Amino acid sequence: MSTLHHTLLFFSVIVLYSLASLAFPGGGAWYESLTKPEGTPPDHVLKIVWFILHVLIAASVVIAVRRKQMNRELLLLYGINWFFHQLFTLLFYRLQLPFLAAVDTILILYSTWVLIRAIRPLDKIASSLLIPYLQWSLFAIYLAVSFCVLNL
Repeated sequence: MSTLHHTLLFFSVIVLYSLASLAFPGGGAWYESLTKPEGTPPDHVLKIVWFILHVLIAASVVIAVRRKQMNRELLLLYGINWFFHQLFTLLFYRLQLPFLAAVDTILILYSTWVLIRAIRPLDKIASSLLIPYLQWSLFAIYLAVSFCVLNL
């Protein structure tokens, strides 16, 4: 693959991981009406954090592809993680189902952990780039569960 193809792949992954947030931006009046857990970042901070995380995920994908480490298993694991990542926005913001969204954050955390473990023996840098996503997923579980408890 050429540099142009890797660059296109990089930006494509960012767009793919951003699809749900582009389709369902913010929570509107419903989200604003919720009691927010302590430590809930403002929307502009969330957008910056997610952009950085999407860049790291995309870099991880490109490294795996460039080093010819991307195989069907890794592609499937990235796909599963992407699916759960997209599902959160749909469940929480669009369908307004905070409990199911909280369950989904656990699936995001688990699928990220599995992805890191699968990539680690192949490429330490590609797997290390996903660690901030794993850490943020832990924080997202706290937020999602707290939203459920505070807004029963």
